[in-house]
Amino acid sequence: MKAAKGLVAMAAIVAFPMVATAGERATANVSCKETAKKLVYDCMIMLSGRKSKQPLTGASIMVKADMPAMPMAHNVKPVKAMPMGKPGMYHAKLHLEMYGEWALKMTVSGPTRDVVIRKVRFGAEAAGKMGHGKHEMKKMEHKKHTN
Repeated sequence: MKAAKGLVAMAAIVAFPMVATAGERATANVSCKETAKKLVYDCMIMLSGRKSKQPLTGASIMVKADMPAMPMAHNVKPVKAMPMGKPGMYHAKLHLEMYGEWALKMTVSGPTRDVVIRKVRFGAEAAGKMGHGKHEMKKMEHKKHTN
């Protein structure tokens, strides 16, 4: 019985450092700007520790974009964010399929492993058009139900 308890304690001691060295949770500030090419955006990602607020360097970040309003309707290829000269700063070029609100899912590995999701609205001038389109769609749905 003592041997079994000793093995459990040893397993906990061995496993604990692996969790502790995984690092703290990540947070990201994302800023995207239009390029000269339609629906292509340069995004700057500032990755830092959630508690420490210190820049996270040496991370590998894969960025996947999906529209919350149309889950899995788009096939945007994930891109790898590349480190910039400043600690914690990364760059990703996104090729989107339409304007609107997109959820950027950033899978972080390296000094820490985490997933960070940020919603970003692309194409401010298109946002008004999208709202109008939704309104028209609702009218059409209403007509279907009243006939």
